[in-house]
Amino acid sequence: MTKTKSKAADVAKTAAVAAPSFELIPLSKLTLSPKNVRKSPASAEADAELYASIKETGLKQNLLVHKVGAKFHVHAGGRRLAALQKLKEAGHIKAGHKVPCQIEDPDLAEDTSAAENLVRAAMHAADQFEAFATLRKKGRTEAQIAAQFGITQNLVRQRLKLASVAPEIMDIFRAGDMTLDCVMAFTLTDDHARQIEAWEAVQKQYNPGAYAIRNHLTQKTYSGASKLAKFVGVDTYKAAGGTVIEDLFSERDNTHLEDPDLLEKLAEEKLAGLAAEAAKTWKWAEPMLEVDYDSFRPFGRVYPQPLASDPELDAEYDKLQARQTELEDDYDEDTWTEALQEEEEKIWDRLREIDDIREANVAYTDEDHKIAGCVVTINHAGEPTYHDGLARPEDIPQQDAGDESADAPQGENAQTATAPEIELPQSMRPSNVPVDATAAARKAQGITQALADDLRATRHQILQAHLVADYATAYDVMLYAMARAFIGRGSYHSPLDQSLRPAMTQGANEALKETVAALMLEKLQEGLNLSWAEADAPEDFHQLCSLEESDKQALFAWCTSYALKQQLSNDTRTNPIIEAIGTRLNVDVAACWRPSAETYWARVKKDHALETAKALIGGEWADDKSGLRKPELAKAMDQAFSETPGETAGLTAETAAKTSRWLPDGMAFDVSGETRSGDTETAAQDDTALPAYLSDAA
Repeated sequence: MTKTKSKAADVAKTAAVAAPSFELIPLSKLTLSPKNVRKSPASAEADAELYASIKETGLKQNLLVHKVGAKFHVHAGGRRLAALQKLKEAGHIKAGHKVPCQIEDPDLAEDTSAAENLVRAAMHAADQFEAFATLRKKGRTEAQIAAQFGITQNLVRQRLKLASVAPEIMDIFRAGDMTLDCVMAFTLTDDHARQIEAWEAVQKQYNPGAYAIRNHLTQKTYSGASKLAKFVGVDTYKAAGGTVIEDLFSERDNTHLEDPDLLEKLAEEKLAGLAAEAAKTWKWAEPMLEVDYDSFRPFGRVYPQPLASDPELDAEYDKLQARQTELEDDYDEDTWTEALQEEEEKIWDRLREIDDIREANVAYTDEDHKIAGCVVTINHAGEPTYHDGLARPEDIPQQDAGDESADAPQGENAQTATAPEIELPQSMRPSNVPVDATAAARKAQGITQALADDLRATRHQILQAHLVADYATAYDVMLYAMARAFIGRGSYHSPLDQSLRPAMTQGANEALKETVAALMLEKLQEGLNLSWAEADAPEDFHQLCSLEESDKQALFAWCTSYALKQQLSNDTRTNPIIEAIGTRLNVDVAACWRPSAETYWARVKKDHALETAKALIGGEWADDKSGLRKPELAKAMDQAFSETPGETAGLTAETAAKTSRWLPDGMAFDVSGETRSGDTETAAQDDTALPAYLSDAA
């Protein structure tokens, strides 16, 4: 009997699935079923979107219900039921509103509810973007689409923008090989070719992401937050025909001005107008988009002179000072009150205010205006800035040798009897300081202090890596340093920082990353036996003493190398011992480091690069590249002075042997009896200067 009933129930369930019953049931007869498996509510945003969709276009999917008495319990479609009830409460529909429902057997309620909530997949984001685009093509406005789905117009605008990304990019996104953040970044331009070009470019990077894409697409633009954009004004730029990129997915710097030439032209014109106005007061006025410290070195200066003081202000100042002295003289901790403290603080503040007023009470004279001029530029806030009182060398009055003031002070404060006090430019000041040949050569080549620091740090890292691998040399260097310091005879310039801590170094950390020397140091550090250091004192000392001699030697060499000081061989006051260490270690800098566009060629003067190329490659090659912009020339030099210039630049074997070994002045060590530098043609050497296990890496 039991089996018969069970079989009948199965047949009934099968029949219910095969022939569902549909009815239009009044909303008032519907209630949420306890058999609905969705217990946790959806987000408020999701419910708002569903409500707006049903309100705008009606219910598109029926509810699944089962009958309980006079009511129908909804076991699938609870969120839709809640949205309908909310529409009734708002007066949009009535209680008798007919709702399409599929009636099921109560025994199927949990199964159906679970299936509807679990056996489904969310729409892919790309499909959603395209769906919004389709609605837009049908004539729906952004406001209508936003109302239909219960979202903001800005969100609609963002999704429509995402739908405009190149199909090739969207296919990559669909395949899961690109993040949504990356797709957002591509919306900076509607040009599909630029989008694809940007993706191909950033894919070559180690970790291509949204930041790299945005950077690539905006590298030839100005941010709306830049000083030039603020100075000119985005509206003025647009009025002049300039185009703007709007980044809908960025909270800041979301506006980019695509025409840098136009923006700079507008800024120059505005500055020129301000300079013309300033020239009515000064002898001359010059607009400059960019200035730095060196911009004003060619000029002398005149400074505003103090004007007559205000007698009333002077009297007030004297009175306040007298009262301040009185309070200080009469101070007694027992009788001092808060009122006296407040009075003293007010006196102090007022005295500072008067000092500021006196300091600002200055002005240029008519004579100053006849001699000097000003530079008009833009500060970081996008506001015009005037650098007044600049005197060109040719405008500075020459002192008459027969004048009575011939014995007046010379130098920075030299002046004549008829001219205002002028601070002379550097070029006109007498100097007894001897010319530093190295500094002069670096200046001629365009090697800045920062680049010199990076070259010095790179050379230092390479020497360190070789010293770590050579215990015998490290031992002799440390013994020499300790013995000389102990003996104390004569002047002594130590090659080590004997405080037994890493010697102070300069240079950008980026210049030392992922280099051959960094790999050497990493490999050698991995080989150090540091197990003893995990023990507490004095057990750590006992364990260190019991190490194998080879382990002790490796530790000694490591510590010695990290005390090593840095220098370029042509630095002022170089330490010859450091050069001797490099010679003994046979350090081949060229095998460890090559001057690339990033590390050298883009950071020096174009003339220096061309002169170097002319000397090593030939005049025809240098002349052919002379018309290139600096970035392109730096790339060409990178290829011609790489490890394999025959492959990268098509140079002959003879020329490649020279360029692949060339180093900037001061980088090489004398490992052959003759110091190699940028001025010599260096014969190729093998990789024996590197440890055997790193020869391939070099």
